[in-house]
Amino acid sequence: MLTVTAAAARAINTLVAEHHMPDGAGLRIAPQSQTSRSEGLGLSIARAPADNDTVLESQGARIFLSPGLVYDLQEQELDVDEQGGFFVDRRKEE
Repeated sequence: MLTVTAAAARAINTLVAEHHMPDGAGLRIAPQSQTSRSEGLGLSIARAPADNDTVLESQGARIFLSPGLVYDLQEQELDVDEQGGFFVDRRKEE
């Protein structure tokens, strides 16, 4: 299952608050093209999950995964860089 770093969870919560979204809003991750592969993912703030989205909750942040991405993003981690940009990378071994 996709994991979310503490920094990414804080960034999601900040975006939701800045956009004055309702309770239950979160970050939606979906393919930008017809493929469900993890390359070319689009990220958007959503008021609620779309039909058939998988909902993850991590450290108070909600993440909505488009159908099919749950398997594509196994072993992956959502994080943010110094500029606040989100990225998905292979989960680091602990």
